Amino acid sequence: MRYMLLLFGDEKIWASMTPDQAAQGMAAYFAYTEELKKAGKLVSGDELQPTSTAKTVKIDGGKRRVVDGPYVDIKEALGGYYLIEADSEAEALEWAAKCPAASHGSVEVRPIVMR
Repeated sequence: MRYMLLLFGDEKIWASMTPDQAAQGMAAYFAYTEELKKAGKLVSGDELQPTSTAKTVKIDGGKRRVVDGPYVDIKEALGGYYLIEADSEAEALEWAAKCPAASHGSVEVRPIVMR
């Protein structure tokens, strides 16, 4: 079964890091990604641009409305995702716990609807 791991965190943390701290943080994500690949679990994954680049689209009264940024004010922003293949929810939760985002933000685990 496929699971989406949605990575949430405070964008300000990355902006406040020194270059060395940011490099260490990214190295942790690269290592995690490599571990998923070696285990044959990674389907895809990407880091997202900051929420300042986001646009939210709504249809209001039949007309399209585009708003800059996320629609709701949140403390932790969606910063990236991994789409993984796991044998069970328990395994998906184990992979989520290994993700660096779990130690400085949160990882939401959602099963993919397969049709």
